Amino acid sequence: MKALITASFSREGLDALAEHMEIVHEDWRSNKHIYLDAAELGDKVREVGADVLIVEADFVFDAAIEGSGLKLIGSCRGDPNNIAVAKATELSIPVLFTPARNADAVADLTLGFLLALLRNIYTVNQKLKSGEMVFSGVADYLTAYQRYGGFELGGKLVGIVGFGAIGRRVAARCRAFGSPLLVYDPFVDAEQARAAGAEPVELDELMRRADVVTLHCPDTKENRGLISAERIASMKQGAYFLNLARAALVDDDALFEALRSGHLAGAAFDVFADEPVRADNRFVQLANVLAAPHLGGATRDVVRHQSEIMVAGVLAWIEGRKPRFLANPEVLG
Repeated sequence: MKALITASFSREGLDALAEHMEIVHEDWRSNKHIYLDAAELGDKVREVGADVLIVEADFVFDAAIEGSGLKLIGSCRGDPNNIAVAKATELSIPVLFTPARNADAVADLTLGFLLALLRNIYTVNQKLKSGEMVFSGVADYLTAYQRYGGFELGGKLVGIVGFGAIGRRVAARCRAFGSPLLVYDPFVDAEQARAAGAEPVELDELMRRADVVTLHCPDTKENRGLISAERIASMKQGAYFLNLARAALVDDDALFEALRSGHLAGAAFDVFADEPVRADNRFVQLANVLAAPHLGGATRDVVRHQSEIMVAGVLAWIEGRKPRFLANPEVLG
């Protein structure tokens, strides 16, 4: 048996699989490509003669699956939306995935952004380094205290839109700081939200009441434009907004104007409508915005997490057991 792995994978994970199959590892990060399209990937699978295919960014659509001879497909993502699961199911090919692999990483970055916004960490750091902020007397210190002292996280009402793996971890981190929480997620039982220390509310109420709004919901047809111009306008004067989910969830024009005008005190983004993001992006140019180039799930720990989850699934399949995270469980009976 032979496996083609284009996902980033830990050495330990590769060694564990190598005990059961020949491994061809072509890490997409090392190869400097973002993804292979379905036709390219199909050609590669046939060239290698792979029985098992494990990807991260590549698109495993119909052209990559039909006639491939694959026996197992793995997607190192929380949602295997880069796999043609229906086609794989038609051909009785199990599809594994790795839920919550990057949940801690994104939650950590969310808290980092939030603390940096509330305490003006980046702004003060840059002004000190550039020499713009100097202290020649007590008056200068008083000015800095008044302008850049910021706020404590525990005193802010945090609204979390989307209460899945990432949203729950953000909630746990905010609770550790003493922050009261609002949650909107129509797919989560209200009692589950309360058990996590959050108040479940409708989205319009969350947008009106929260001092901080942070997005952690998927980019689905129903969610696109979820944060509309009307909802942005309803936010508190001086509130903060974070988006580490997807840009398509938000009315960009309305959000930009709310930040430019000062209606919102600040924002942080790890996702943009045009990626990779550039320095001349209008949001990046705003002084009250913190930006990162879609690095939320890019920690080295995420590679370890996804490798461990995927290896466990592959070994279960080899041993005739049903893997825990299987997108099409019907193929294994």
